[in-house]
Amino acid sequence: MAEQGDQITDLSKALLPIDNKKPESNRERPSTLVAFFVFGALIYAMYSLIIAGAQDILAGTYIQTSMVLVANIGPYVVVTFVAPYFMKNIPYFVRICFVFLTGAVGFIVIVCSKEVEWKLIGIGLASLGYGVGEVSFLALTSYFHSSALSAYSVGTGVGFVAAPLYYTAMTTWLCISPKVTMLIMAGMLLLLFVCYNIMDKKHLDTSTQPTTCEDVAYTKLPDQEPESESNETSPNTKASIFVERDSLTWKEKMSAMRTIFSLTLIPLFAAWLSEYLIIQSVLTTIAFTNASFRPRDHYQYYIFVFMLGEVFGRSYSAVVSYLKPSWISSPTWKQLWALSIIEILHLLFFIFESWYRFLPGVSVVLLLCLSAGVVIGMLFNCVLVFFRESFDQKHREFIMGYSVCAMGAGILTAALVGLYVEPLLRTHCISTFKDSGYCFTRSSTLKDVTSRCGGRFPAANATR
Repeated sequence: MAEQGDQITDLSKALLPIDNKKPESNRERPSTLVAFFVFGALIYAMYSLIIAGAQDILAGTYIQTSMVLVANIGPYVVVTFVAPYFMKNIPYFVRICFVFLTGAVGFIVIVCSKEVEWKLIGIGLASLGYGVGEVSFLALTSYFHSSALSAYSVGTGVGFVAAPLYYTAMTTWLCISPKVTMLIMAGMLLLLFVCYNIMDKKHLDTSTQPTTCEDVAYTKLPDQEPESESNETSPNTKASIFVERDSLTWKEKMSAMRTIFSLTLIPLFAAWLSEYLIIQSVLTTIAFTNASFRPRDHYQYYIFVFMLGEVFGRSYSAVVSYLKPSWISSPTWKQLWALSIIEILHLLFFIFESWYRFLPGVSVVLLLCLSAGVVIGMLFNCVLVFFRESFDQKHREFIMGYSVCAMGAGILTAALVGLYVEPLLRTHCISTFKDSGYCFTRSSTLKDVTSRCGGRFPAANATR
C-alpha cells in the first residue's frame, strides 16, 4: 500500500492544488454565464435529441439501437482524443462555425434521408460538431472564473433533459412528426453565435494576467545590461510572457495525461459504459402490458426521466453552493469510485428485469431511471471540479479538454457491446413472454409514430 501511495504521489507531480476562490469582483458578468449555460445546453441537446429519437430513426427495422450510439459517439470520441493537441491554434469563433455547420447539416441529412445508412452518416456529422463543441467550451472555461464552469455544467444537464422532454412532447403528446421536431433543433443552433457575441472575450485578451499568484507560471527573464533596464516592461514583452504560461511541451502533456487516466479512467469508463448500456440496449427491451401508453412511448419516458435525473445530479453543486456554501467540499477519487459502483448496480438490476420480468409495472423502472440519472449527473459534475481543482493554470486548458475522454470511451464501448446485448435480451423475451410486442420499444414504421399517437396499441412486428 505504501508503494501504491508513492506511485500516486509520483503521478501527481503535475497536480498542484490551488485555491480557486476568487474575490467577488472577479466573478463573471451574467451575460457570460448565460453564454456558457447555453453552450452546454445546446451541445448536449444535440446529443440527447438523437438518443431520444434513436428508435424512430430506426423505425421499421430490427437494427440494433446501439448502431445509433456508435454513429453518435464514434466521431465524438476521436475528436476528444485528438483535438486538444492542435485546437489551441484554431480561433474559438471558427470552432463555433464548425459546430453549427456540422450540427445543422447532420440533422438535415437525418430528416431528408430514407435509407438508414444515410441517417447514420448524418448522426456522425452531428457527432463531429458536438465533439468539437465540448472540447472547445470546456477549454474556454479555463480563462474564466469557476462560476463559468458551473454554468456550463448546469447547461449540459438542462440540455440533457430539455431535448428528450422536447422530443417526447412534440412526438408523443402533440403528435408532431419526428422530422419536423429535428429540423427545429437545427435552427436552434444559431444561438451559438448569439451567445458568443454577448460573452466576454478574455481568451482574446493577451494582456489579461492571472489575478492570483497560484495562476502564474514564473519564467526567468534573460539577463539585461544595466543601461537597458527600465521600470516598465513593454506590452509585447508582457504578452509573450503570459502566452508562454499556456505552452506545454509534449512531455508535460503526456505526464498530465498519465496522471488523469491513472486516477479516473476506470471509474469513469465503467460508469458511462453502464449508463449507455442501460438506455440504449437494456431499457429498449422492457415494456409493460399494463402501462397506459404504447411500447414505443416507454422508451421516450425512460430517456426523459433518466435525463431529468441527470440534470438534478449535474446541478446539485451549483444549488448547494448557493444555499449552503459550507456544505461543498472538493471531490476525491474515492467519491468517483463510489458513484461509479452505484451506476453499475443499476445496470445489473435492469438486466435482471429484462431477463426475468419480475416487476409489476413501469413505475419502478421510471424511479430507477431517475436515480441512475442523478448518480451519473453527480459523477459528471464531480469529475469537472476534480480536474479543475487538481491542475494549475498552465495545465488546466489542456486537461479540461481531455476530461471527457474516459466517458467517451465508455460510451463507445457500450455501443459496441450493445450490438450483442440488445438482440440477446429481445430474443429471450420473445421466446418466454407471451406478448412479444412488448419485448421491443420501437414502432413498425415511422408513420406509426404519429398515426397511432395518443393511443394505446400493442407494438406491431417490425420488418426484418
